[in-house]
Amino acid sequence: MNARHSLLEELRREYEAAHVTVRGDAIEGFESIDARMHRAFRWLEQAITYLNGIKPAIRHRFDLGYGYAFESPRFSHGSVSQQQRRIRGYPVLEEVAVYYDIAASQPLTIEVVPGWVAFAEKTLDAFGLQYDCQRVEGENGGMHKCVFTVPPVIPAKVSFRASYETGLVTVALFNVDRLDRVSLEFESSAIDNTVLEDLVRLMLGRDANFLRRAPLSGLRPAAQLAA
Repeated sequence: MNARHSLLEELRREYEAAHVTVRGDAIEGFESIDARMHRAFRWLEQAITYLNGIKPAIRHRFDLGYGYAFESPRFSHGSVSQQQRRIRGYPVLEEVAVYYDIAASQPLTIEVVPGWVAFAEKTLDAFGLQYDCQRVEGENGGMHKCVFTVPPVIPAKVSFRASYETGLVTVALFNVDRLDRVSLEFESSAIDNTVLEDLVRLMLGRDANFLRRAPLSGLRPAAQLAA
């Protein structure tokens, strides 16, 4: 009898752990979080289908600095993917990701002196940009300059990654409103159609309300993260 009681207590503790965040607040059960992630996937999939068809202009400035910026950016083509994990044998969506390309009106041509070539390569690699480097020799046979040609394509990504243990959804943005990376932390219950609408508006440069909806990843007050 005691053994059965102990097993029941163990199961109860596991059940409560699955429904209570480590911050001490009541959070949605994993079924609810999974349902929200599936709804977000379907909504984003439909939105990207429309954007693929209309290829709207994007009202952001994608600037590399030093006077180099991509001109007249437009939405080119995107897709939506999902990644699953299992919680006690039950498959749940762990990540929903939007991949898309931004097309500019013309490639960039960047001339770099020898001492800045490594810096230029590191910068272009950090933003996921493709490039070709043509070395131009000087009169003495050494390299005079390097001419970088950067195709007019900017890779961008938005990912929603759910933590079923904490009830937080981390939204990571890459080259969305600028050439940069940023991550925000949402409560799972906040991931609804209004948030997704604000995300698409941000992607298109129509407003930046999405960035004000949640704190930057890792910047939540310590009291919220304590057990």
